[in-house]
Amino acid sequence: MTMNHGNLPEAPHSGELNPAAQENSGAQELIKLLRANTEKSKVTGKKELLKKLPGSLDRAALLDLLSKTANKQAPPELGDISHVEGQKDTYYYDQTIMTVQYARLDALIQDKDIMRTVAAVVRSDSKLYPRVTPFKKLTGMPFWCTEDELLGVAARMKLDEAYQDIRMISASNGVRGFFSLESLSETYAQSLFEMEEVFIPDNP
Repeated sequence: MTMNHGNLPEAPHSGELNPAAQENSGAQELIKLLRANTEKSKVTGKKELLKKLPGSLDRAALLDLLSKTANKQAPPELGDISHVEGQKDTYYYDQTIMTVQYARLDALIQDKDIMRTVAAVVRSDSKLYPRVTPFKKLTGMPFWCTEDELLGVAARMKLDEAYQDIRMISASNGVRGFFSLESLSETYAQSLFEMEEVFIPDNP
């Protein structure tokens, strides 16, 4: 008697992964890249991932994994991956290595939104420490702003309602910095800045 094999499923080709195994393999390749970037203090944008697909992932598989990550439905390998929304992209990072506060800051840097970046740093410094944010902090890693750019930011902030709390001041030695009126009065900020930039260096 001849058996009818018409309704039997096709056996997988040798070496071919089933869908679940393919997803796990893709998740491992994605987490390897995201973790490596996070260890370098960098969030990773979706546009960057789509431009240079990790490992063997195709576009559809990558978008599916990123969607599941955002909805907390990702494979266990991606359980530590979180994301922040920037103005220009969605950015991913390993939350066991990077705080959400730093991830948001790096997203601003990668968005190249210098005004919002400066405002975020200045408001945080004024509130938490409290202290004035010197230009030298913003001209160094990871911001790499130039002094001319910061002077331009100060000028544009005067004209933007969203940044009316941000002020620029100078110490008696000419060093410039920013502070936020949300947390510091101008008199207190000036006193703090003079102490930090002039008195302490002159009286070690």
